[in-house]
Amino acid sequence: MLIVRAEIWPGGDGRRSVTIGEIIAANESQGADASTYAGSVTQESAPQINIAGWRREFMLADYPRKNGVWPLVAAILEQILTEGDWS
Repeated sequence: MLIVRAEIWPGGDGRRSVTIGEIIAANESQGADASTYAGSVTQESAPQINIAGWRREFMLADYPRKNGVWPLVAAILEQILTEGDWS
């Protein structure tokens, strides 16, 4: 399972960190070379600055594992951001 968290650290202080988003991705293919990942991407709401919270589920099929983690994260984000209404 892959978990990627986006945090803010007010004043650079990690003790006051706040999670503002998260990706959770599970490899559904038992480690195959071309794997299927399923999971969710969330964004926490911040009403004080007019940011809405949301959660999107995804399934990313036939992803080549040899590409590594950052292209995987990019592919997940690309998929959910092109499928949603962000207006």
